[in-house]
Amino acid sequence: MKSEKDIDLSKLSFETKRDINFYIKEKFKDSSKFTQSQISNIENVAKSLEEGYPRDYLIGNSEFYGRKYFVDQRVLIPRPETEVLVDTIKSLNLSDGSILCDLGTGSGCIGISLAMLNESFIVFGVDISEEAILVARKNDLTYMKKNFFLIQSNWASCFQENSIDCIISNPPYIDKDDSHLADLKHEPLLALVSELHGLEAFEIISQQAKQLLKKDGLLLLEHGFDQSEHVEKIIYKNDLKLIRKIKDLSGNDRVILAQK
Repeated sequence: MKSEKDIDLSKLSFETKRDINFYIKEKFKDSSKFTQSQISNIENVAKSLEEGYPRDYLIGNSEFYGRKYFVDQRVLIPRPETEVLVDTIKSLNLSDGSILCDLGTGSGCIGISLAMLNESFIVFGVDISEEAILVARKNDLTYMKKNFFLIQSNWASCFQENSIDCIISNPPYIDKDDSHLADLKHEPLLALVSELHGLEAFEIISQQAKQLLKKDGLLLLEHGFDQSEHVEKIIYKNDLKLIRKIKDLSGNDRVILAQK
């Protein structure tokens, strides 16, 4: 048996050292002794991290709104700025029994978090990807929220007119030619890239919201740091009213709240 001290991390970057220590704590109950096989595994993980493979995929979970969610390459890794969506819903004091729809649910972290805000909410997690639904179902089984329901659908096309109180979405909003995609090569393109220079999903969701939201129903959209004005125009084009713009932790406009 060898100890953690026998693993040579000296040539690794600071970020990799940090992440490999996190990986060890997550994956090994006793870090005071390792088999040679375990050391080889840790060294391989360190190599993957150095090559840019996301830590959360390696450990198999990610934190969102204070809870852990299973993630793998079938879904996006939750970002801290996305928690603004849940904070905003929390601040709105929606009526008991409200019907909420999380479009592009991915891992289900947004929808499940919303379901936890109020047991009387009826929350639908919707995704076109069957693989994403499988991941979200695994997280649903972890938290066992009886008011959270998963649907495979092309955005909100499965819902009836005037049936939803609030639509929430963190849709794909990166242009297919955006250079930032090189840093996201391990995450699913379907959840990242949108046509029309990254704006197509906003167009579709806004059109659907106009039809599917109840009177005075709400639409909450996360967007890129430089897309606020573009999304605002889409909102107005679809006869929705802008309520307010919401900034993320870095001070960037990140979310638009609109109303039917």
